[in-house]
Parts: sequence; C-alpha cells; structure tokens
Amino acid sequence: GGTAKLGTSYTFHNKHKIFANIGYISKVPPYKKGIFMSVNTSNVINKNVHNESAILAEAGYGFTNKYMDINANVYIIEWMDKTMTKSGVLNDENYYINMTGVSSKHMGVELTLKSKPTKWMELSAMLSLGDWKWDSDSVVGYAYDSYGQALTAAGDVTTVGADNHAYAMINMKGIKVGGSAQTTASIDVAFTPYAGVKLGAGYTLYDRNYAYFAVGGNKLKIGKVMNVSQAWKAPIGGSLDFRASYNFSVKDLRFTISGIINNLLNQYYIEKAWNPSNISTNVVEVNPDDVYMFYSQGITWNLMLKIEI
Repeated sequence: GGTAKLGTSYTFHNKHKIFANIGYISKVPPYKKGIFMSVNTSNVINKNVHNESAILAEAGYGFTNKYMDINANVYIIEWMDKTMTKSGVLNDENYYINMTGVSSKHMGVELTLKSKPTKWMELSAMLSLGDWKWDSDSVVGYAYDSYGQALTAAGDVTTVGADNHAYAMINMKGIKVGGSAQTTASIDVAFTPYAGVKLGAGYTLYDRNYAYFAVGGNKLKIGKVMNVSQAWKAPIGGSLDFRASYNFSVKDLRFTISGIINNLLNQYYIEKAWNPSNISTNVVEVNPDDVYMFYSQGITWNLMLKIEI
C-alpha cells in the first residue's frame, strides 16, 4: 500500500486564494476475510485479492481580510476494490468465495466562515453537504475449493469462468453510505465583555444521517443475487451548547474557571443508527423496527478549575 498527493495554490491581491489537490491511496486489505480466506480454519490465500484503492480530488477558494475569513471547497473520493470473502461447506468440502470490485463514491461541498466584527465578539459558521453512496452493481464473487479449483453449486470441480462455476452477486449502487450525517451545519458566537471573561454558545445541526450497515462476506450465498435495501434515515437533530470562562490572578498564581453545558435545550436525537438486516432480495426500504440506535444524552455540564503556578 501507499499514498501520493499533489497540490497547488495561488494567492492574489493578498486576500484571495484558490487551491486544488489530487491524491491516490492504496490500502492493503485485511488479513481476515481479505488476504486469507479463513484465518480460523485455513491458511488458504485469496488469490483474487486486490488492494483497496481510492482516487480523490478537491478544489477550493478562500478569502481573508481583517474582518472575515471564508473558505469553500468541493471534493470527490472514489473508493474501489473492496474485498469480501466467505467460507462454507459444499459436498463435505470447504469452499471459499472471492469477491472484489465493491466501490463507493463520496462527493460534497464544505463552507466555513469566521468573522470578528468587533474586538469583543467573534462569529463562526459551517456548512457541509455530502452525497455519499455505494457505487457497485452486479459485483460477482466465485467459489473455489481449498486447492484453488473452481466449484459448481453442488461442490464439483469445474473450469474457471464456466457457465456452472458457482457464484454470488451483490447489487448496491445508489445505496446511501451510513454511519455519519451527510448534512451538518453549525453557528457559533463568542463574547469577551470584560477582560478575562469569555462567553459563547453554538448550535450544531445533523441531517441525512443514515443507518450504518455491514456488507460482508457472511451475507453472500451461492447462486443468489443480494440486493441491498436503501439505508434508513434518522430524523433531523441538533444540540445547543453554552460555555463560559473567567481568568484572574492572585499574586503569582493564575486561575481559570471554566464550564460548559451541552445540549442546553435537552433535546434527544439519534446520533448513530445500525441496521443489521438491510440486505434483502425483494424489499426496497428497510423496516424501521429493525433499526437499532443510540440517542444523544440530555443536558450535561462540566466545571473546571485550572491553577497555573
């Protein structure tokens, strides 16, 4: 494996900047169900394994003056050749399925803004819009025995690529990538009304947060086409946080008292969701009753005293 990246930037009029980057990642597949077919029962090597790779590109623009700092960028990342394997028993003999070629595409736009209109106030905001989808259809994995010979669905030896060479197929093109919100936005304001006193508050919004699911070799079945159902989307959620601090000195000692209140509005929203049964042969949308989830905590607070000698 390895990585390579090339980038360039250009600044003009001392306030404007444009930049662009391209990169390539080659990632060694995992030993378990990647390089080795079954690490617990066999030392058979997956002969069709490939390094998982990614091509990424981004471009952006920035503007800076004494009042404002604005940055915007667009990106695209294409992940390719995710490897999956499955082991089992056919006709009293162990078999293994090799599958490569599963890919995903991540695209998005990000915008950040920071401003200091006065000496005693700072403003910041962020917006991230992503479009992350699995990008593979008709990905095929074929069955082999422990000697690397092609197998039929009955467990008999055949020719590699023959019509009766046992296979499994998976379709997941257009399915949303789960695990984190694809839309996030935040706004924050901070005040310094007096020397040593800082007050601040910020609200963060999470939307298009799709349930995470695992597509692994254990889902593959010989002779079956597996169609991945669309991921379940959690309702929109967000959190308002408040913070404050005070600095003062007593002789040679410097004290800092600080505190933060998280989720000030005591709103409960879904932070993470998991859908273990989203692979089906006939269902387009998942059943929400099959989704497991972690909720956010209610109001929490933290108080800290720091003493510097």
